[in-house]
Amino acid sequence: MCGEEKVLSLVQMAKAKENLDPCEAARYYFEAAGELLHCSQEKPHRTEEFIEVAQKMYDRATILRKQEKSTITFLHQPNEKKDGSKNFKDIGGLEQLKDQIRLKIIEPLKQPDLFRYYGKQAGGGILMYGPPGCGKTLIAKATAGEAGVHFIHVKGSDLKSKYVGETEKNIAQLFENARQMQPTIIFFDEFEAIGGDRTDAAPHERNAVAQLLTEMDGVDTKNQQLLVLAATNEPWAIDSALRREGRFGVTLFIPPPDAHTRTEILESIMRSRPTERLQYGLLATMTDNFSGADLKGVCENAVEIALTQSLKTGKRRLITMQDMISSITNTKSVLPQWFAKAQEQVRKRHLQDSFQELFEMVLA
Repeated sequence: MCGEEKVLSLVQMAKAKENLDPCEAARYYFEAAGELLHCSQEKPHRTEEFIEVAQKMYDRATILRKQEKSTITFLHQPNEKKDGSKNFKDIGGLEQLKDQIRLKIIEPLKQPDLFRYYGKQAGGGILMYGPPGCGKTLIAKATAGEAGVHFIHVKGSDLKSKYVGETEKNIAQLFENARQMQPTIIFFDEFEAIGGDRTDAAPHERNAVAQLLTEMDGVDTKNQQLLVLAATNEPWAIDSALRREGRFGVTLFIPPPDAHTRTEILESIMRSRPTERLQYGLLATMTDNFSGADLKGVCENAVEIALTQSLKTGKRRLITMQDMISSITNTKSVLPQWFAKAQEQVRKRHLQDSFQELFEMVLA
């Protein structure tokens, strides 16, 4: 039985979604086009009619997908800090890392003439790597906030498409948009999804990396104020050609928070909560080898302990040290497991010289 009614339903849903969610609308149009091709097999006498309409559906879906990819939401405009944007004051500790970022990223974008005077150019690529939950995304947003430039945040997986050639087009469009808005920072989150090693990759994935290489070769040129930041939990999985000088030749290790930073993180999270004389220094000592995400989980679990008891008794109470200690006891950090895997993978690929910091960390 031909699914003409299904096609009609899909088209109606697509039209309803076009302005609200172009990507979802495109999916409905693609599905409708596929259904029409099925109809052409069921009713061969109408094949030409069905194929003509299916082609229109496919063309409309393609336009919507490109529209979705070219729609960029900036964190803020240059020299303007909007609600929700970040700067280094939002990041606890990591002062040495902040100084590195100021020298390598912020000041070259703010004072390009000075850096050109010394033979240094604004622009290029920097790869940030480290364990999950240690603030790589927050650092990227804060960097753009400090520099006062446009910020484009995109996940590598957002650019990928199952259609041949579409991923490369998405990458090219992204860089074209960024160049039109200079000075700009492009931030690739989950970079391994788009910049992975081509050795065992499928042909279309190799083509995507090749397109990325082409775009990166055009970034570090005179008079360009375009910086590309990339973050990954799997630095060993990034294609070696992308990690060469002139592309992502600079790597920054984002370490787990130290005791001082953990104290600041805990204080920041609990500042607006009803607490009873929490000893943050002691809590920081007890959370050695915890990531920022782990610490947030500890705080949220402690809040739930107090909240649950308040619901049972009908009486509000403060969050206590015992609540925090109980939460810490029941939280297992992912950092030791991540470092063990990272060191194994880096040794396997003989990349110890590229990621020395992974072997300098000593976890209890």
